[in-house]
Amino acid sequence: MITSIDWAIVIGYIALMFIIGITMYKRSGAYDDYLIAGRKFNSLYIALTLAAMISSATLGVSGLGYSFGLSGAWFFIMLGIGAWILFFTIAGRLRVLAQYAITDIYELRYDARCRVLITVLGVFAYITLLSIGFVGGGLVLNAFFEIPLIIAMLIIAIPFITYTALGGIWASAVTNIVKFLILVAGLAILIPTALYGAGGWEKVVTTLAPGKFDLFSNVGLLAVWSFFWLMTLSFWVAADIYQMLFAAKSVRTARVGLIFAGILIIIVGMAAAIIGMFASVQFPPGTIPPEAAAPFVALTNLDTGLSGLVSVALLSGSAIAVVIFQIVAATLLIRGIWPKVKMSMNKVRVISAIMGGAGLVVATIFQNIILLVELTFRIMIPATFVTVLAAFYWKRATAVGAFASSLIGATVAVLWTFLALPWLGVNPFSLEPTLLEPTFIGVFASFIALIIVSYLSHPPSIKKLQLFMPAKGPNTDKKERS
Repeated sequence: MITSIDWAIVIGYIALMFIIGITMYKRSGAYDDYLIAGRKFNSLYIALTLAAMISSATLGVSGLGYSFGLSGAWFFIMLGIGAWILFFTIAGRLRVLAQYAITDIYELRYDARCRVLITVLGVFAYITLLSIGFVGGGLVLNAFFEIPLIIAMLIIAIPFITYTALGGIWASAVTNIVKFLILVAGLAILIPTALYGAGGWEKVVTTLAPGKFDLFSNVGLLAVWSFFWLMTLSFWVAADIYQMLFAAKSVRTARVGLIFAGILIIIVGMAAAIIGMFASVQFPPGTIPPEAAAPFVALTNLDTGLSGLVSVALLSGSAIAVVIFQIVAATLLIRGIWPKVKMSMNKVRVISAIMGGAGLVVATIFQNIILLVELTFRIMIPATFVTVLAAFYWKRATAVGAFASSLIGATVAVLWTFLALPWLGVNPFSLEPTLLEPTFIGVFASFIALIIVSYLSHPPSIKKLQLFMPAKGPNTDKKERS
């Protein structure tokens, strides 16, 4: 039963986040400080902030654990693998370029047309992702305190949008680290609580099908294939990840942060899936919504005070995305439309607040977390993966080819989602994996378009290539490691 003590804990948490965010205002007085923290983030900041950003889908992953068992953790495992792939490939070269946003990469390697296209797609994507944080936080308040969902989202959104607009990426990073630590503490409480609520380990073993304890048997290699295209590749080309790498002190700082972020992401994913799996014993499938598994465990089994603490932990996980995605959307718009202008901080903050408001509007319209994540990734990955890969590894990739590749890849993925899959009798937003995953189809179309159009257009200038493919010399590797 929720009491005034639980209410006080939640209100205190929101107030604490607001105070921390506001105190970062002084650190964000300059353009570079607001967008990329003056390139001062150390490895700990990078690792915890990256892990925190991913953890916004914790409720969704506990829902996958509820439905599929331990194999639901593949959603996060593939994101962790994505962090390591980025470490071994282009993380060092990205930091050497020392830009602000992924749109700057398109300007440097390709041209303004590509920059504007990625800006439009990126702003749409990150406003959508921003809305996920509002929906997730609203669902937690709705489950614990029976507040109407729209009102709950407003309670989350207004203070978070405000302090993010004022404090910039510093407010985002510091509050996200605090939220992540609170989330980890909450998950540590919920695992034994969920096991207790299920009736103990023996009850879990005798009730659940053996496949629920296997990483592969319940979803199989087909699901791993789908999650690879949706999750791993999204980490490799995510604008929020790039912005954090640009904010790192050095190449080494950025790369070390990625290694530890991958480890933390996988640990959180496994914990969330285990909680959902245990919850499915106490609350058999069909009795509760899968994404409500963790809140129901806390509400049913924890005493006054502890339930408030866990609600704060789940709220932390859900609301983590709010602040960073607001900053990323604002940065994409600022750098995509006004790349040569270091505008006044008042204008920057207004744009940031507008992005937050847009995310709140989207949240009131679409409230299915996993559906929104899938659709956004299906647009952004085909639009960016092949062209970013080619920017660093294929000299013949041209601006015209990149523009066609991004546009065709995103378009094909959307058409495949809404037209082809329904025609084939496949639910485009089912959790059931398919070889016809729209992201894969979109990436394939993007790849073909890049090759054909690049060979039909003039090759890029040597000057552009030198930034991304420097001639190997005695100092090249040293520069990328330092």
